[in-house]
Amino acid sequence: MIRMRKNLEKTKLINYVDILNVIVSVVGITIAIVCMLDGLEQSEGKYKFITYGVIICLVILFMNIYCILNKRREIKDAINIKKLEEKNKNLLEVTDNVRCFKHDFYNIMQAINGYIDVKDINALQKYFECLSKECHHINILDSLNYQVTENPAIYSILKDKYEKANSSNITMNIDILMALNNLEEKSYEISRILGILLDNAIEATNECNEKIINVRFLKEENRNRDLIIIENTYKDKNVDINKIFEKNYTTKAEKGNTGLGLWKIRDILRKDTSLELYTTKNDNMFKQQLEIYEICG
Repeated sequence: MIRMRKNLEKTKLINYVDILNVIVSVVGITIAIVCMLDGLEQSEGKYKFITYGVIICLVILFMNIYCILNKRREIKDAINIKKLEEKNKNLLEVTDNVRCFKHDFYNIMQAINGYIDVKDINALQKYFECLSKECHHINILDSLNYQVTENPAIYSILKDKYEKANSSNITMNIDILMALNNLEEKSYEISRILGILLDNAIEATNECNEKIINVRFLKEENRNRDLIIIENTYKDKNVDINKIFEKNYTTKAEKGNTGLGLWKIRDILRKDTSLELYTTKNDNMFKQQLEIYEICG
């Protein structure tokens, strides 16, 4: 994320410099034309001199325009190449998982048959749970892989948090029912919020016996908004949802640097009126709903 932010700032700086060059060139041409018209009343030599100045300014202007278009094309090509590299990397990972699974399929069936022969239902159930978990893991990665070309920033956050949850034996279900490229314009803000919310969900779920996190991306055309909904099981049923966004507020025994994540989200929301976050809870699930509105005009 830091690298992405630096690249974004660098791109903006380049754009500002290019725009400044164009403005300077246009101003130079305008001044030269005014001087040239004034030179008509002065002398032919002065008129020729200013004419050459206008021609030079025009050349500089066209060169600046060409450089701007060329830089934009290079940036776009670099982004596309990065996306393709990321997609190929993750396609390879998914393909390797599927190939390994297919390679072991015969052995898996033989193991299941062995449990059936001795009628060891308990062992068969445990074996099937492990098998089901691996299948779920492959399916999630496969579904996420398609989205990498849509929004690599959000994809990377999802994949990282999914792997983190999986390593803690947390079941994370991810449903993407919209095109993530709709969120590209606000990827920086959304990826920060998403990362904080998922980290909190993983920490809270890790304390529960039933470890489940549900993540959904939805498009509501009738209300002109996109939704990111995160639900997770949680242990502390007395958590005060009205205080969790206060600075340094935390329910953790170890204070440390905790209590800053949600406070930072509130700071982001204050600066961007197109983003809203609603927190609710019931006896089973803690829910965070991020709403992204399209600003018209």
